[in-house]
Amino acid sequence: MIQGDQDFECHLVEMQLNDQEYQNLVDKEETFIQINKQDSGFCNYLRNDILNDKTKLKQLLNRINNQWNQNFMVELKREEIFTLIILMFLNQINRKQQFGGFYIINMENLKRTQIRLCTQKMRCIENYLRLFYRNKDNLLESSFDNNEKVQFKNQVVKFIKNIQEVEFSFNEGDQKSKLNISINVTNQRNEDQKNSTVVDFADQNIGGLTLDSYNCAQEEILMLIFPEALVTMIFIPPMKDNEAVLITNLKKFSKYSGYEQSFICKEQEDLEKNFFNMLAIDAKPFSRNIAQFKKQNLDREIRKCYSGFSLALKYQPNNDISTGRWGCGIFGGNQYLKTMIQLICFAQAKYETENSTAKLIINASNTHSLITFVNDLKQYEQIVNLQNLTILIQELSQRF
Repeated sequence: MIQGDQDFECHLVEMQLNDQEYQNLVDKEETFIQINKQDSGFCNYLRNDILNDKTKLKQLLNRINNQWNQNFMVELKREEIFTLIILMFLNQINRKQQFGGFYIINMENLKRTQIRLCTQKMRCIENYLRLFYRNKDNLLESSFDNNEKVQFKNQVVKFIKNIQEVEFSFNEGDQKSKLNISINVTNQRNEDQKNSTVVDFADQNIGGLTLDSYNCAQEEILMLIFPEALVTMIFIPPMKDNEAVLITNLKKFSKYSGYEQSFICKEQEDLEKNFFNMLAIDAKPFSRNIAQFKKQNLDREIRKCYSGFSLALKYQPNNDISTGRWGCGIFGGNQYLKTMIQLICFAQAKYETENSTAKLIINASNTHSLITFVNDLKQYEQIVNLQNLTILIQELSQRF
């Protein structure tokens, strides 16, 4: 039984290894040896810069736990993220309490299980290790603005949680509440929209089943192509119904095709210049379609989604939010209802954000009925505003 958030804290494995023995772990890993053959110096970099000080590794994990518990925000340099992923790779991190498959934080299953999906997942991790090492000088350097102040955009990744304590409200007399909502619909996937905030159709525990042997749905794929996000599994406990998590300034390290058992990792020769944010919001599963139209379930989904969208626009007010069939598929969500919920939450978040130019992008992934639905909404832009969206949800619920 889960006792509380503290049970999910992770720490360095308490083994009687000295610094030299830690460094010697590198020589036992075939993956590291193979990368080193192509990218000379990789193993020395791990020994001399990453695993050279056990005390420093402990301090890193302690600092992350303390920052998250105190502020619900952690800032990590890219080399620190790389260090944590190396520790996950080497099975050197333990959770305070052990839980099931949704809470795997080490990569032993992927390394040892010789099934096709595990091999493809490992290829994504290997792509990350290789590309990080090749590009580390550019990824780790600071840039300067015209006033010669250090800019950390290319160096620091932020992990931020929002807790939405109250329901949103708006002033019906405010003209902003009557503004049309900027909405696009595409045939693409969430992560295809560059320099955007990509919505992660998350599990309650961020990262879900990324490191298990048999599952690879939307969240797992995002974690594999944006592997810096994997470290959320170390310090962020399961989200509550009114919580969302934003990760800023991620880089994409792999391409892919397929889904679940057909997933195939594709190597990138070079890193793209684009940056992405990832917004984790977990939908509620519904076994019966009608149940999701009940008020208590509607209220839960609206609060969850609004918690995420308001967080995203607070930190990146001009980044488009790239989403789609959130909570549909195996979770049983009605795609039209879920689209309307996301519309109203985006409208409210933008209503509260000064001078935001962000758009909501619905990526239908070849679901033609959803494309038609959103395009029909766009034909009636005079009613697609914050004031009228609640009415539209009520009308939609009456059809079911």
